Amino acid sequence: MAYFLDLDLQILGAEAARFDAYEAAVRREYAHVPEAAWRIGRAAVLQRFTARPRLYFSDLFAERLEERARANLARSLAKLTEGEPPQASV
Repeated sequence: MAYFLDLDLQILGAEAARFDAYEAAVRREYAHVPEAAWRIGRAAVLQRFTARPRLYFSDLFAERLEERARANLARSLAKLTEGEPPQASV
């Protein structure tokens, strides 16, 4: 089960360009959501991931992808929150 869950989350630890393309695709999927609401909602989702002590359930994925995943999440969160006043968690 741990590997199954980690396979779903492996994109978080992808190379930066691939992760950024994934993030852009997610935004297109939610194109109907206004930009301000998107930023608040997506940031809340990503913050919940970063608050976890460990992103991956298996040692294998954690050892290989955790560091890069956290860097990707931090970069994405910075883009979502740049120039925005701090918002309450959603």
